[in-house]
Amino acid sequence: MKRLMTLAAIAALVGALTSASAQEGTFLNNRVMVDGLYKRNIGNFSSVWSGAVGGYVGYGIAFPEHNLLVMRSGVIKNMLRDGVPYDGATSTVVPVHIGGRYYFTDATLMPFVSFMNGLNVVFENTNLEGDQKSRTLVKYAWEVGVGLTVNLGEVVALDARANYQSHFYQTDAMMTGFEYTLGLAWNLPR
Repeated sequence: MKRLMTLAAIAALVGALTSASAQEGTFLNNRVMVDGLYKRNIGNFSSVWSGAVGGYVGYGIAFPEHNLLVMRSGVIKNMLRDGVPYDGATSTVVPVHIGGRYYFTDATLMPFVSFMNGLNVVFENTNLEGDQKSRTLVKYAWEVGVGLTVNLGEVVALDARANYQSHFYQTDAMMTGFEYTLGLAWNLPR
């Protein structure tokens, strides 16, 4: 949580420094986004699954006053913790999320805060207790985070985010963690 607060403070500082040179309405357009991610699981869920890797593909719709509505989906594969004796265990998540971003500026450097929520479809063949049974679960998920978009020109942008994410796997083991993403965005013409 300390890291999240530090990143939020840095994003606000960068926003304040770049707002003086911002040209309103020049970079925030509808956009297509592709992100790679790493997630560090925490809590009881992390006793079996140490982390996750994957990616998102998303579409953002720009609104006035620095807002972006984001819809995304992807694939996330959980990684079995070393030493866990669950041979052949797999856990794959397909997220279907909608949310938004608030950009502090519309300039070359665009710090933002974000919120996403939606459903995670979980495909697993082993549960946390080691019972081998293929299951498909549909669970509510949400995340909050901070990020920075760096516009490399009028068309291409680089996105980096840090998020706290939680999803209701089971009552005694939430699928919770810190997610770090890096990706590209393509601004669409107005």
